[in-house]
Amino acid sequence: MARRRATRDDRDTDVSIANISRTRRAQLVAEFEGELGIDYKARAKAAEAERRWVARKTFIVWTIALMFFAIACQKLWIMGEDVDQPFSDVNLFETWF
Repeated sequence: MARRRATRDDRDTDVSIANISRTRRAQLVAEFEGELGIDYKARAKAAEAERRWVARKTFIVWTIALMFFAIACQKLWIMGEDVDQPFSDVNLFETWF
């Protein structure tokens, strides 16, 4: 069977739907979510709170890691200060026999 040809108006509406701006698309999504009972402002606020928590958690973890690194460096420095000559205590034959 023969198919109906698309008129000029049909092609224009397809193009216009495909080229909706991001702002208008966001408005349409917000309206649709509002009709479904989804509060997009609360969802955005929760997403922002999640990003803040991730940033805080990252800061805490890196702070603790840097503290452990500083303590390890200090301990190595103190151990190095206690040695009279560098590598003087490395003698395999004395430690094995």
